[in-house]
Amino acid sequence: MSTFFVRILLLTALFSNFTNAQNTTLRYNLKVGDSVKIFQKANQEIVQELDGTKHELKNALETDYTLIVLQATDSLYTMQLTFNRFKLLSTSNLSGEVVNIDTNSDTPSDNIQETLFSDMIGAALKMEMYRTGKIKAVSGTEKMIANMVNNAGIQDEFTKQILVETMKKEFGNKSLASSFEQITYIYTNKKITIGDSWINKHKGKLNATNTWKLEAADEKNITLSGKSDVKMFSSDQNLTMALSGTQETNITASKTSGFAKQMTVNLTAEGVSTMEQMNDTKIPTTLTSTTTYKTHIYVQ
Repeated sequence: MSTFFVRILLLTALFSNFTNAQNTTLRYNLKVGDSVKIFQKANQEIVQELDGTKHELKNALETDYTLIVLQATDSLYTMQLTFNRFKLLSTSNLSGEVVNIDTNSDTPSDNIQETLFSDMIGAALKMEMYRTGKIKAVSGTEKMIANMVNNAGIQDEFTKQILVETMKKEFGNKSLASSFEQITYIYTNKKITIGDSWINKHKGKLNATNTWKLEAADEKNITLSGKSDVKMFSSDQNLTMALSGTQETNITASKTSGFAKQMTVNLTAEGVSTMEQMNDTKIPTTLTSTTTYKTHIYVQ
């Protein structure tokens, strides 16, 4: 083969690779019947300081859940979302153990919190997700929350209604949609290549402006990084918390399905907490957390 033709073949191959790199569209690629099991583990520490007293609250959370694809279009997936496990341990340096829930515990418990969350396990919800990972909607939480509260052994109707409203804030349709979007909304409709960056925004209890970057790609995996400016706001009857900070995310995802095989999220934020019972005294507050996600993907 002549040197001329060798050069032509090399140029053709290089041009082909360059074109394919420029035309990469990152997205979720799933079929009806595919399922994804997601394992989440989070460690969070909240520190508040007032008049020389430091309050340290530590939360250790573990959740497992399954997504099954029910319908798929060119732009949208409809999935069944099922919680398989919920475990939460909250401790305080001032109050000791605050919350201890494990829905997988074999030990009989009269813990009303554990009884409450046990009815979350197995509840079938519906989630609609665009191929970029942006969540369109979650539905079905009304029935789940009603079952949780009704089976918790609470007799007073007023207390039950307060509990229903509290649970809606954490596990209602909008709250769950926002929570899941934080871990799925990582892609863009733009065509990109390795080294490119793109920006998206997330709104909810945690508002984030995210800058994502495609770090690397091979035949099986893609590697992405994310840096975010975040603002957090939460409020209940007694406490309001307003924090801002930064978040860093590292993802190794399946090139075939688009789902993260492993994701690590580190968050640092600071601001103030305001307590009504303390005449709205502003308490300096910091929050740090590390959350990891691992998935198993089962395709049809």
